[in-house]
Amino acid sequence: MGIHLFHPFSRMIDGIPAEAIVAVVKREAQMLAEDLARGRMPLAGEAHSILSFCRFLEASQSGAKISPVALPMTDTAFYRKTTERLVQAGKLPSDAKEQFDTVFSRPALKALIATP
Repeated sequence: MGIHLFHPFSRMIDGIPAEAIVAVVKREAQMLAEDLARGRMPLAGEAHSILSFCRFLEASQSGAKISPVALPMTDTAFYRKTTERLVQAGKLPSDAKEQFDTVFSRPALKALIATP
């Protein structure tokens, strides 16, 4: 049986003000990293998705670049919507949506096209 993290995570993020999202995502990533370090879960699926989004947020705020990541379409759509909320709230720079597309949307579309 797999560990289901994304649905509770996305509900939590949807339920908080945009101003608190980055801090909450960073804290969630810290807890996941601790679980991974202690062998309580594998770095796969939903944990990888959440950690990838946290890395994107940190990179977007600092101006750093990260490698493209293919995630499930539902995750990508949720993260895109969340990125838009953060840009509108002034928590991410205005070019964060374009950065998001480079990191997540394009790889997701390529994966979708490659699926038989």
